[in-house]
This record gives sequence, structure tokens and C-alpha cells, in this order.
Amino acid sequence: MELKILDNCCSLNYLNLIRKVALDSDNWNLRWPDNSINKFLKLEIISNQQAMNPLLSGLAMGLLCQIYDAGGQGLFIPNVHWCNIGMKDEVTKDNLHVDHIELPPNFVKIVGLINNDWKEEYGGNFFYKETSNYIKPTSFCVFDPREWHKSTKILTDKKRFAIDFTVDKIPEHLREIGWE
Repeated sequence: MELKILDNCCSLNYLNLIRKVALDSDNWNLRWPDNSINKFLKLEIISNQQAMNPLLSGLAMGLLCQIYDAGGQGLFIPNVHWCNIGMKDEVTKDNLHVDHIELPPNFVKIVGLINNDWKEEYGGNFFYKETSNYIKPTSFCVFDPREWHKSTKILTDKKRFAIDFTVDKIPEHLREIGWE
């Protein structure tokens, strides 16, 4: 699967609301990435299709519906298995990785920034298949999480917040008949 960037999926105010609610949470943890000493702060919103935080889960599902309406049809089914928010900064170590390698290849991942003021010169771009991609606020990328990916080095003292969803990929037999 090639990287697909969906632009202008939501309002900047919606992103800012999610970020503010996330910052108020006391459930941030350092459990990820697995098998790495280079952990970074993450907030679980949905885990194994269970809401870990009701308010953030509702806001995240609202955001996912907006992403779906902005071009996600034909790319994914908005059935969330996992949703997290990651916080990184200029001291966060490189984390080139693949996700869900132990699971069947029926997932896609959606990632976007929830900083409503993030600029390209701040770094933290999405690196996928040997290409660095700036994903501006209100844009989201859809990709195969079983391919190597990472965020590039952050070049500012600001914290970068990214939300990620792991959702069902549309099965090929449904894609062939034009299911959306």
C-alpha cells in the first residue's frame, strides 16, 4: 500500500480540543515502543476496541468520521482496534519500526498531528518508504503499519502530539466491487 495523505479533514479548533483534553489526562505512560529502551509518552484512548477514556474516545471517533468523510472511503473501515496519542520532543530518540507484525495484514494505520500550529520547520515529519512527508495540521496519512516508518527528528523545543488509529483495511474483494 502506498502512503495516502488526506488533506483538510477537520478544523484546527477540533484538533486543539483533543490536545487540551489529552493534556489533562493522568494516564500517560512510557510502555511503547515494545522491545525498545527508547520509550516516549503515549496515551491509550482505545485498546483492543475498548474505550480507555470515554471523553477522548468520543472525540477520537468524531475525528475518525471526519477523516473518513474527507477521503477515507475506499481506504479503510472506521472500526477502531487501537487509538493512541504520542508526545515527542527534541530529545525523543529515533524509532524506526513496524506495527502489528504478529497480526494478520488486515489493518491500516492513520496518523496525524493534533498540534494546531505545527510547522514543517519544526521537524517531526512522517518517514515512510524512504520518504519524509510533512503532514500539516488537519491532514492525516493512511498507510500499511507493517512497513518501516517513524517520525523524523523534532527541531524545536515544542512538544509534538500525534494521534494514531489502527483500523480495518477494506478487503480486496470489497474494494473490487467499489464498496465504500
